[in-house]
Formats: sequence, C-alpha cells, structure tokens
Amino acid sequence: MSLRTLFAPCRMHLAAILQELKAPLYLNGEDIFIPNCDTKGFYRRKQCLASRGQKRGQCWCVDKRGRRLEGQDENPLCLLANSD
Repeated sequence: MSLRTLFAPCRMHLAAILQELKAPLYLNGEDIFIPNCDTKGFYRRKQCLASRGQKRGQCWCVDKRGRRLEGQDENPLCLLANSD
C-alpha cells in the first residue's frame, strides 16, 4: 500500500473508525458506519450503514471525498458520475 493511499480521505476515516471499534463503544446499539473505500483510498459512490439482522442499513451516494450527493437518496445504485 502506497503512502498516498494511506492518507487518502476514506482510508483515514476507516482507520479512525477501526481504532474506535477496539473500545466497547460499538456495543451501545447505535448504527455503525464503516466507510466503503476504493483501492486508492477514496470513497466508493455508494455508502451504507451496517445491516442489522435481516434489515439492511440505509444507503446514500457520495463523491470520492465522501461528500454526500444531495438528491441521490432515491437512487440507491448511485449511477450518476461523481462531482469530482
């Protein structure tokens, strides 16, 4: 993994969350969000909260830096091109 990938926005967000998960914080019943990163460490277009049993987590669309794309909530496939 390159140094550039280690410091990409999604990869840094993922590292911070994984560090928090080492503590018992995830036992509080709140929804858990683990970012979906591409191979270069940026965000994939579709992001989702973790599933709970048979219930799928809510999903939304983002650009490669993780900024939510407004008006895309009705499009769970996130087919439109990223704004970057």
